Amino acid sequence: MSNIKLYQCTADIQAVLNHHFDSETEAADTLEAVIGQFEVKAQSVIAYHMNQLAELEMLKAHNKAMKEREKTLQAQADKLKDYLHRNMLAAGIKEIKADDGTFTAKIAKNPVSVDVYDMTLLDPRFVRKKITYEPDKNALKEALENGEDVQGAKLVTDKTSLRIK
Repeated sequence: MSNIKLYQCTADIQAVLNHHFDSETEAADTLEAVIGQFEVKAQSVIAYHMNQLAELEMLKAHNKAMKEREKTLQAQADKLKDYLHRNMLAAGIKEIKADDGTFTAKIAKNPVSVDVYDMTLLDPRFVRKKITYEPDKNALKEALENGEDVQGAKLVTDKTSLRIK
């Protein structure tokens, strides 16, 4: 297969469509040849695209497995730390130093924090309001399709997409 690019095949088709041929047969044969070349190249592009999608799915599965493994390891580490913390408190031990000096585990008092046990009881001055706005595209589409004039939105009918199955 030659190293011709898909865009070059497209240019060849456009050139054939714009060229004046002496006969309909010559025009049809030439067009058939360049379209055939385009289709061969397009099949290669589609195959490459599908390989990328397959690799992407494998990466997603791997990342999901790694995230699950990360959660598991973090939960185990947190449980071990909590286990040690509870037992050091129960035993009255405040500090443990490794014999080789690689680490020190020390019971430390945390800074003062706030526990909000019922937000509905709080004075409004202690509650922040968070408001977000986003367009309701389904309602907009319905209104526009029903002929309503909506400032700031319009129907788009000229978009296309490529579906590969």
